[in-house]
Amino acid sequence: MLVCLPAEKFYKDAKDFAAQLRKYHGWILDQPVAQANHSAFELYLTNRILSERGERWIDRLELNVASRACEVLGLRIAKGPHAALKGHSERGWMRYGAQGYDILKDGPAALADCLGAMAQEDGVDSRFFGRLLGPWMAWLKSRSLGDEFEPLRDVVRRHIFDTFSVRKGVLVLGVPSDGIASSNSRKSLPLKGFAKDHARDLIYRGLAERAADGNIIALNFVTEQMLAAYEREKTCFRLAECQPNDFADKAERQDGSRVSVSDTARQLRITIKTVGYLVRHGMLCGLDASGRYRRGTTVITIDSIAQFQACFISLGELALVTQRPQGALSMKLRNANVALLAMPPDLSRIYWREDMSNYATSGE
Repeated sequence: MLVCLPAEKFYKDAKDFAAQLRKYHGWILDQPVAQANHSAFELYLTNRILSERGERWIDRLELNVASRACEVLGLRIAKGPHAALKGHSERGWMRYGAQGYDILKDGPAALADCLGAMAQEDGVDSRFFGRLLGPWMAWLKSRSLGDEFEPLRDVVRRHIFDTFSVRKGVLVLGVPSDGIASSNSRKSLPLKGFAKDHARDLIYRGLAERAADGNIIALNFVTEQMLAAYEREKTCFRLAECQPNDFADKAERQDGSRVSVSDTARQLRITIKTVGYLVRHGMLCGLDASGRYRRGTTVITIDSIAQFQACFISLGELALVTQRPQGALSMKLRNANVALLAMPPDLSRIYWREDMSNYATSGE
């Protein structure tokens, strides 16, 4: 590791490097050798400098493109869409570079998946690609970047054209849009086995639809892993019986046995919309409290919250426990193929608690 030489009294002496080396030669040799633990990103940069390029997509990028792309992508993952490109320490850039390298080493498909996952983060504005991608987009739009950045820009540009509806003529990283609305052209999965048997419930859950020919098909964001997660939930999780009509009696006996929807959202660290979805589909017990509060008020039973938390943990809760940003944590879990609770993409991310225990035990 590098160490700083003692400060010189005069500025001109600090610029005379040869004189400084002679002056502090003995002091330099007396410094203890400290071994640094290099990240995969640092080892990659070292190998690129000392040896020939490899055959991977990232190896075909110029070194300055690959290194800075890793850093800025990692910054967006770790700090979110509002992060600034300036004001970060050298150690911080090392961490960001390592996070970005974990994605870019796997090629353009992994980069596109990463950019797509950013739209699922809680609290982000996913309507506009500039706001969503934040520092990553700001950096790629910089006029100081040369033609060597074009292979990287091309991947991002294609992802934007495939994912967002961009008005005709609007420039996206230097190329005008054709004005074709995103079709999300990934083919819907056919329903088989357990999913086919529960096709009507999948429609109710917002995971499937009835096609023009009358067949029920999964919506285009639904994956095989999501259908497996749906089957797992249906077979392994069953909420204790919820009796909406008993609320008035229970409220008189146990005034603290229920909480509001907003308090439930804060406790579980999910959105109010997600709480409503969980109540509607039997994963939380919601009771009509119109008799005690204003008409249409719903409250959630403490017992159902406890039962839910025993089985599931939200990304927000996990970020609080681990003291890590939601974006970075979400990407690591995605890369580790940790399954999500099967829900539409505009809801909070929720995982099985036992999967988190297995993930932590594996040393990830």
